[in-house]
Amino acid sequence: MKLKKIAEAETEAFDDSEDSLYRSFWDEEGSLHLGYFDNLEDSQPEEFIKACQRWNLYMLEQSKIDASSKVLDIGCGNGNTAIWLAQQTGCEVVGIDLSGVRVNNAKEKAKNYPHLNISFEKASATSLPYDDNSFTHVWSQATIYHIPQKEKALEEIHRVLQEGGTFIFDDLLTPIPEISSSGWQYVYERLLFEPTFSFESYADFLSQLGLLVGEKVDLSDHLKKSYELLSQLALEKYPDLSIAYQKMCEAIDKRELGWGFYLCTKVSDRLTWIYETNNRETLRNKYNAWARIYDQELDKSYRVSPINSAQTLAQFLPHKNAIILDAGAGTGMVGEALAELGYTQIVGVDISEEMLEIARKKQVYRDLFLGNLEDESLKQFDKESFDAIISVGVFTFGHAHPQALNNLSSLLKSGGYFLLTVRADYYNTNESLKQVLEDLSWRLITRQEFNAFEIEPMYAFLWQKLNS
Repeated sequence: MKLKKIAEAETEAFDDSEDSLYRSFWDEEGSLHLGYFDNLEDSQPEEFIKACQRWNLYMLEQSKIDASSKVLDIGCGNGNTAIWLAQQTGCEVVGIDLSGVRVNNAKEKAKNYPHLNISFEKASATSLPYDDNSFTHVWSQATIYHIPQKEKALEEIHRVLQEGGTFIFDDLLTPIPEISSSGWQYVYERLLFEPTFSFESYADFLSQLGLLVGEKVDLSDHLKKSYELLSQLALEKYPDLSIAYQKMCEAIDKRELGWGFYLCTKVSDRLTWIYETNNRETLRNKYNAWARIYDQELDKSYRVSPINSAQTLAQFLPHKNAIILDAGAGTGMVGEALAELGYTQIVGVDISEEMLEIARKKQVYRDLFLGNLEDESLKQFDKESFDAIISVGVFTFGHAHPQALNNLSSLLKSGGYFLLTVRADYYNTNESLKQVLEDLSWRLITRQEFNAFEIEPMYAFLWQKLNS
């Protein structure tokens, strides 16, 4: 079964006609939000509105919206959230909606708040009437699934968002492609929307646009609880709708319907962005966000660095069963290069869970561990347990501090090799790095020079640890 193509006019008519119905049992103020529950098992219908408000608060806390922000609210409905955001933060909010009825309601409500910097406009998310880079934040709640041209809407959101700006939203999902006849009837046909992204494919599409996903949460359990309570709230006045909501719960159980949350950052120049980092938590979050498109973006321009580094190490490490630590393994490019040369005992450690997940799928590592080269997490490894350590592009601007080399040196066997690849400009200007290297009981074996990103000079140093 396949849903016929839906026109925006149909969606607009649906929203206009249903507004008064939903107010009568969902929320009399017209905020058609879903609930975020403290207790999924025991929540009662009278707690539903509080759960919806809790979700608003969660999104606001994640968004970092403040008085300096300019926010576009996609699918603003009757304006309640836009007004609330402006009240809470003092920010400017522009709300758009396809429903003329709801936009007019929002404009009337805004007259009661002349001190707030808010405005509302009837507009399509697929053709936003705003200049490029107009907003610091784009906010949306359970709206995009309802737009026939979702991909176009997401492209427009990317266009109007400032560089470094935040896109924060939740949306309905289609976890699996096979939809039962009941799912078609009570979910997709009833709500006039075509099957949409899954939880992961949504993040993939956003990342391809340059909206890097820093946080994502599957909220399908909360969606089911929302519709369980709505079914009870609708039962007296609208028994047929109550049944429809029960059928939606069944669709959620069968994974024909889901709900997800995404926090994204617009990043066009990923390299500059990654180097402009001042703490480890920020760095971890950035790499988590970049992970799903990292290999694709850097395959041709950067892969020369791990390949040349691995080949340099291999010139002096003939035993293919040598135990090698890839310090700062990322998505496993270095591991792939070593495996291509025949090494089989490769262990990786990295600060980013998402990067390691990509590396794990390549099946070239014996083990992979989450850890920070600068702290106590390296104590999970035994002293002097590695025949060689390789670290490519990890000691650089905004990344690992040179002192972490001391931590790594303690893991290297006497007589073992340390391959360190760094940007030439970082090495030439970083006196701290030079001092740490001078103080270590290492002997320089060779230094290779090559270019990454075609024009970026790199040094690959091979050191040998002296006998204790």
